[in-house]
Amino acid sequence: MRVSTIMLFAIISGSLVYAFAAVVPPVQLALGANPVPVQAQVPDGRDPSPSAFGNAKKFVPFPTTAQFETADSWIANGKRYRLYGLQGCLRGTSVTIAPGQKRDCGELNLIMAQAIIRDSKPVCVTIQELDANNLLVVCRTTTGKTGYDLSTYMIAQGWGFAAASSTGQLLVPGYRLVEQGAREAREGLWAYSDLPHPVSILVGQGRQQPSKNAASER
Repeated sequence: MRVSTIMLFAIISGSLVYAFAAVVPPVQLALGANPVPVQAQVPDGRDPSPSAFGNAKKFVPFPTTAQFETADSWIANGKRYRLYGLQGCLRGTSVTIAPGQKRDCGELNLIMAQAIIRDSKPVCVTIQELDANNLLVVCRTTTGKTGYDLSTYMIAQGWGFAAASSTGQLLVPGYRLVEQGAREAREGLWAYSDLPHPVSILVGQGRQQPSKNAASER
């Protein structure tokens, strides 16, 4: 897999130091303890207290028994884990991989995410427990002596997107630069001209929902 100079710079900038100094504070939680939808990042709400994850900074190997739900979420030991700042392609949307041949974008993205994680052998740390069964994590992996942020790497390779809140605010603004580089280089999913951008779809759905609720109250 090829990573351009600008992408490599972004990967270094999005390392573990960045994850804890810039990624963790903007996490926003929903008020309540309902499970987080696997196809959307954490909705708007209150900021978490730093003490909530202050004692949970131990990195552990990615679970070998993990069952992937999407390119950015998996189940292990009865809990759902979500890779912070990353949004995978949505199941039920499609890309044209060859003339007359379509493929489910979410499934294709999931297969590639599994391959990347299998090859890179990341370690992860929980940065927030949304409730007893849903956790946000950041992961890092190493090539030679260089460590880098897994979400950054997946986005740089075109197998992930910069996630946003339900109002369209980027969770990790720096990821947009990496995504733009992958788009210009037509890496991964960006090779397909009809790529259904998942964040655009989710934000559009989020904006439509209030209108539907208002109409139902009339």
